[in-house]
Amino acid sequence: MDFIIISVGNELLSGDVVNTNAAYMARRLSKRGHKINRIIVVPDVVDEIAEEVRNASKKSDFVLVTGGLGATHDDVTAEGVAKAFNKKLVVFEEIANKIRAFSSNEVAIKKVASLPEGCEIIENDVGVAPGFVIENVAVMPGVPAEMKDVFEKLLERFGEENYFEDSLIVEGHEEKILNLLNTVVKEFKNVQIGSYPKSGYVLIKFSGRDKNDVKKAKKRLEELLSIK
Repeated sequence: MDFIIISVGNELLSGDVVNTNAAYMARRLSKRGHKINRIIVVPDVVDEIAEEVRNASKKSDFVLVTGGLGATHDDVTAEGVAKAFNKKLVVFEEIANKIRAFSSNEVAIKKVASLPEGCEIIENDVGVAPGFVIENVAVMPGVPAEMKDVFEKLLERFGEENYFEDSLIVEGHEEKILNLLNTVVKEFKNVQIGSYPKSGYVLIKFSGRDKNDVKKAKKRLEELLSIK
């Protein structure tokens, strides 16, 4: 499956918070053979959330959205997603009743419990705000522990495809192996080959859905580099 990840939050755009949620989901999905087409960060603005979700929904099999499901003024993700699909926000009383066990603030309760009509609720066992699914979009809280709890509940429904990876460490600098690396990239178009310069060496990562092709691509580069 192809995925687009959308992270919502002004704190991400300002650099005050590192986007660990997107990295976590991308790693988990990639290991299961899925493809991440894009990772997008948007501000806490209803219209911008709606636009990005609407576009992503059309361009990928599934969209994963995190952040902005709390009770404060800048938690507007549910409203943005609802607008993307021309849905109304409605108060889910079962959620509101659960929150009342922790809070007596009715304004906050109704805000957290207001979700797009017709959506599927995904329980959040480590926090207050639940996740939800509407169309091909899943929305999760931004707190990492809460995101992981909801995301792991969703993961199985996406299934798993063949995925293999291998790596090679080459001493020296990237520019010295650039031409040889490009040769392998051209010869193995169905293998993803990543080059990651480190201090004094380069890490080459090979990945794809065919184990033999991944191994052949690595071996080919080793041969070109005269590595035994």
